[in-house]
Amino acid sequence: MTELRCPSCGGVLEIDKQNHNIETCEQCHTRYAIQWKVSEETGKEELELKPVPQRIAYEPVRKEEPKKTGWEPYGWKRGVALVVLFFVLMGIMYGPKIYRRYQMDHGGLAAEMQEESST
Repeated sequence: MTELRCPSCGGVLEIDKQNHNIETCEQCHTRYAIQWKVSEETGKEELELKPVPQRIAYEPVRKEEPKKTGWEPYGWKRGVALVVLFFVLMGIMYGPKIYRRYQMDHGGLAAEMQEESST
């Protein structure tokens, strides 16, 4: 293999020790990727140098977690709703009995007071 020269400055290209497919210019420090390309006209393999960007500023994208909508399992909202539901059901089941008892107690008191005052 012959010595490769940098297309931009003419300096000598040196193979990168970490990646053997990349050559670095000693003078301008430009990096080139080595690719072998088959020429359509001649059918021979030709060496092609493509410039490699120096450094890409990469910042990982942080995906925000979607806000929890609705009821979280075993959350305080569910607990409050269950307590309210309990009292509503108790009111439906025992409400008429309690109301009749209330009328009996207070109706009986009112009748006794009328009897005492009339006598």
